[in-house]
Amino acid sequence: MRYADGSPRISQALNPGYWLLRTNVADRSRQGQDRRRGPPFLRLPWWFWLAIFDVKFWFVTIPTAIVLAIVGRYGADRLGVLSWALLGAAPILALPFPAAAAILVIRKIDEAAYWRTLGRDETIAGLELPAGSRIRFSDKAHSSVVSIDLPHVVEMRGMRLKGKLTRYDKWRDFDQVWCGTLAADQRLDGLPCRAGAPTFDMDGFVFDKHGVVRCTLLAAHELLGLKLPRGTTIMRGDDERPWSFLLPADLGVDLPALGTTAPPGVTLSVANDGRLEGIGSGHGQTIIVRGVPLNSKNFHVQGEQVVSELAEPFRVAGETRPAGTVVRIDLSSSDVSVSIQ
Repeated sequence: MRYADGSPRISQALNPGYWLLRTNVADRSRQGQDRRRGPPFLRLPWWFWLAIFDVKFWFVTIPTAIVLAIVGRYGADRLGVLSWALLGAAPILALPFPAAAAILVIRKIDEAAYWRTLGRDETIAGLELPAGSRIRFSDKAHSSVVSIDLPHVVEMRGMRLKGKLTRYDKWRDFDQVWCGTLAADQRLDGLPCRAGAPTFDMDGFVFDKHGVVRCTLLAAHELLGLKLPRGTTIMRGDDERPWSFLLPADLGVDLPALGTTAPPGVTLSVANDGRLEGIGSGHGQTIIVRGVPLNSKNFHVQGEQVVSELAEPFRVAGETRPAGTVVRIDLSSSDVSVSIQ
């Protein structure tokens, strides 16, 4: 029950559940209004968006503020009261710039706390660095290195490096590695590595405490029984993970185990003992195995058998199967069958 003016009776007012219910209803009402008004950033005041527009389009607002100030100052006789409006509008347009500059200065000061420039040669994070190296840390206490900007070409661990080194505590299946750019063509860990960095990947040349993790071949090189062409990007493997060979876009490689040639641009996964484990490709190039056109996008070698999808319609087990059908090829007998998954 309520009184005529809508206020609750005393018995209701003394009931905590009554006020809890009213609060919940009010909260839901406000939430509904907020949802109708859009996400939080759209509910910011108009002057905030004016300031953002003002700074973002400075090439328009600054000249406009100057023109308004000049017209307001020297056109007072003709404009009358309007000249005061123009003189007032000019500083309003210019006002966000000192605030933006102050924010920028504060940010620069705060960011500087994460950097350190070496005044002499030092060993940082296991790397021998020359004076002038700029080090970016993950915190202001300088407990962990994020990246290093080298002042010039530097030789470390037998490698000539330049530019920026970025550290990753976990990179793909590897523990701590460094990613950077080779300053010159070099033979590292027996591999003829090309200077620069792979254009397809920001990480570039990769190394760790054991040596080269990834590099691009300067020249043709035989590794694990395969004659890899120049331009192949090699990623090191071991007994637990396969090696990865990304072939260049213009050259393939012979695969003796399959009696065929891998098309350009595919990635070969090869075990540490030289066994081909599979082929991958983002473009799904066709590879012919025992006369069967297969899609290299999902290509697996399981012992003496190859499992993959047909790249085009092909006759298998007396019937023409559509592209995409998963088939199994016995390398020893050349028998082809539809794979049951």
